[in-house]
Amino acid sequence: MTTTVYFEKDGGIDIELKGARKVLSLRKHIRIEPEKVENVQLISDLKKPKFYKKVAGTNAWYYGGWFRENGENEFWDVRNNNRVLVITTNNFKYKKLYIEVGPDFRLNSFVSGR
Repeated sequence: MTTTVYFEKDGGIDIELKGARKVLSLRKHIRIEPEKVENVQLISDLKKPKFYKKVAGTNAWYYGGWFRENGENEFWDVRNNNRVLVITTNNFKYKKLYIEVGPDFRLNSFVSGR
């Protein structure tokens, strides 16, 4: 089960984590108010962070939860780094959020036009 990203009409973003991702990241929802969204971009083949880890009892790799990198808090929910939504914020508890998205995910013009 993958994470779902909702772009709200007011410019806010609601991230809903599901299944094992909810458990591993210790979050069900992350809501970012519109005034705190600085930039949103879709990146292909994102470089894996140094803290990625193997999921116990499987051959899968997953990097999820919050981490402190370069003096800033980051939130990761990525198993497959082929398509990752990177959200940069201003004055929010996470400076950057990295969210894996599926192959059909597209940034709409409202968000990409920021």
